[in-house]
Amino acid sequence: MKNTWMKKVLVLLMCGALAVPAAGMAQPMVAQATSPATGGGAATPSPTPSPSASPDKTTESLKDAKTNIAAQLDDYYAALESSIPDDKKSAAQEEIKKAKIVIENMKTAEQVTAYLAKVTAKLDSFVPSATPDNSGDTPDTTPTTTNNNIMVGGNWVTPVANAGQQVNVVLPVVNMGRTGVKNAVVTPAISEDAAKWPFEIETSNYSQTIDYLPGTDDGGSDMDRRRELTWTLRTRKDAPSGYMPISFNVTFENDDKSLSNVTLTSYVKVVGTTGISADGKSSTPRVIVTGFSTSPETVHAGDTFTLTLHMQNTSKATAVKNMVFDIQAASESTDTTYVAASFLPTAGSSTVFVDKIAAGANKDISIELEARSDLAQKPYVINVKMNYEDESVNAYENTASVSIPVRQEARIDTSSIEVTPQSIEVGGEANVSFSLYNIGKTKLYNASVKFQADSVTGGDTYLGNIDPGATGSVDAYLSGAAATTDDGKVKILITFEDESGEKTTIEKEMELYVTEMMNYDDGMTDDGMMDDGSQSQGGFKIWYVLIPLVLVLAAVVAVIVIRKKKAKKAAALLDAEDLDGLE
Repeated sequence: MKNTWMKKVLVLLMCGALAVPAAGMAQPMVAQATSPATGGGAATPSPTPSPSASPDKTTESLKDAKTNIAAQLDDYYAALESSIPDDKKSAAQEEIKKAKIVIENMKTAEQVTAYLAKVTAKLDSFVPSATPDNSGDTPDTTPTTTNNNIMVGGNWVTPVANAGQQVNVVLPVVNMGRTGVKNAVVTPAISEDAAKWPFEIETSNYSQTIDYLPGTDDGGSDMDRRRELTWTLRTRKDAPSGYMPISFNVTFENDDKSLSNVTLTSYVKVVGTTGISADGKSSTPRVIVTGFSTSPETVHAGDTFTLTLHMQNTSKATAVKNMVFDIQAASESTDTTYVAASFLPTAGSSTVFVDKIAAGANKDISIELEARSDLAQKPYVINVKMNYEDESVNAYENTASVSIPVRQEARIDTSSIEVTPQSIEVGGEANVSFSLYNIGKTKLYNASVKFQADSVTGGDTYLGNIDPGATGSVDAYLSGAAATTDDGKVKILITFEDESGEKTTIEKEMELYVTEMMNYDDGMTDDGMMDDGSQSQGGFKIWYVLIPLVLVLAAVVAVIVIRKKKAKKAAALLDAEDLDGLE
């Protein structure tokens, strides 16, 4: 009979091995709290080589693969040891020794990874058939999700966490939605309670980031689109035995720049013990960031805000003191000529001192920061470096990080508004044209223009999206609906959305007068003769306009003639005076 539990362990190790060639590509920021003075604290993983540390990346990758696979073989044997009969343990150990020699002489990381499956299959042969646990019944450990699209991949297996030993917890994440998502930050839900989190808290930041989770529209099978994350954790020695759910909080960015959250739940099988630590030592005090807040709640580029960090001493037995927090924003810039921090402390100093945090207590620390005015609208990382001591004056270091969303104020301007003609009759049309400029640093979405007045209708214009620095053109026609009874002001309502979908409406004004429609009569009778006006017929007569117009024109001509005569006479007098002077 197949050993189902062993197959799960095998798949787990193979998943870890597949992640070896990608070592160093996207590592989470992990800080181990260690005690340099005493040499105590948690074991610190070997750092991933920097791409610039050696010109031969292939050699470094191969070296990492050999080290990783050798460690996995030891872990695999440790997981099998209790199930291997005593008379076969020496043979199994010999197989591991031979495998390590063969691995050491391999030339590529791919060969090393492929060889792992052969060795684990050989080790499985030393284990007699067995049921998953003593009762023969395995509880339902099917992964769950709170989102229909983001879920645990199909190659997930239940890892076995032995008390006091390290275990690789692999979480394959797949996006079953049509469109891809960006910047997926995956954070396990840790707890001081061993019944909820069976692992030692060795860092304040367990978050890992997946830059892009492709959707079904990107092509490829579900297995090709999955992305795997691995956490190397040390099981607590007081962890209770049994199948335990582990929750992972996932925050990701949608195609429209909005943020979504989902909780993924997987399981681990804990083989624990009861009682205190085998070496009798108390745990290393850990200080973590449990959350943060900003005042004001929304941070805009160029604004000053107060950042409050919620800190917690996770140790139940040891207080920490003489704490120095160095709060540094990540440096970046769109200008290649300089690089500057996204947030700067207004007081000039980025450090905060805290005298003491009691065991298991919480403490808030605050600092006033100014967001650079040229920041794009997106989240920005702030790193928190901690230095502190325990009650025995042992020194510790730790690092955490938070991500603060920054928004850019949308800014627009318009050209002069041209209205042709500026006065129309009821039923007539006027043309309105102007340009709309996006002078801000954020894109305008779904921009539109409407005209509002009792005297006009129509003119609604949809401009769509306007990039920063771009221009939208409005060329609308308004119809006269009723005669103007006020000062002729017409409101221009310009509406748009920012990247988060929040609407903004800006109001402008223009002048357009609407008059009643005039009933013009050409003054002709039905028989084509001019009406002399003696008959009292209704309607407008053209003579009513022509006679006053002729009188006005005659007066104008008379004024012009008089002025010309006066000018001629004045010129003649001037000439006469000049002649007298010559004589």
